[in-house]
Order: sequence, then C-alpha cells, then structure tokens
Amino acid sequence: MKLGGLTKVRNALAPGFSLNEARIGTVQGGEAGILVWRFNQLVAILTRIDEEAYSTKGKWFLETGFGLLSGQHRNFDTIEEAVTWVGRHTFPDPAHSADSLADSVAF
Repeated sequence: MKLGGLTKVRNALAPGFSLNEARIGTVQGGEAGILVWRFNQLVAILTRIDEEAYSTKGKWFLETGFGLLSGQHRNFDTIEEAVTWVGRHTFPDPAHSADSLADSVAF
C-alpha cells in the first residue's frame, strides 16, 4: 500500500513520531490505514475513508486513539492535517513513555 504524501508527512513529523502503513480490519478486505507512534507508543490509528457518501471519500478518520486521544473520532481532509492534529493532542513529552515509567517503578 502506497499512500500519497506519506513520505512528505514523515519528513515533517515532530520529534518522537513515526508512522507505519497498515491494512485496518474495519471492513471486509481492510482499509488503508496509518499507525501513529510517539516515543515508541501507539497513540492513534487513522483510516482512509473510501465512502462516496457525504463527500468524505479520500479523507482520513481517527479510527481510534489512545491516552489523551481516547474517545476522539474526527475526519480530516489530508493525512498531513490528521497527523498534525494527533501531534498537538498527545502527551507533550517522553516522560509518559513506557521506558520512563518502567524506570520510575520500583520492584
């Protein structure tokens, strides 16, 4: 799966972010999707809308979010807009990463 503009988006990502293309099993055969990672934590799953209804075909949908994005569901015109929005609404620094949490927990 090759998604137009994804290379440009990867190059413009804020530090700590990475993206992976994936097929998301929301419909038979799956949908084009993007896994959005921040500091090696999955923070969002975006899917490309393939529906003609409501003039949304080609737009992106926040299928699910984790942490601060939990319960959020939004449409975006472009993948750039979606990733930028996710970046503004996740934890602000790596202090919330699993590695930092593990370092702070005494066993």
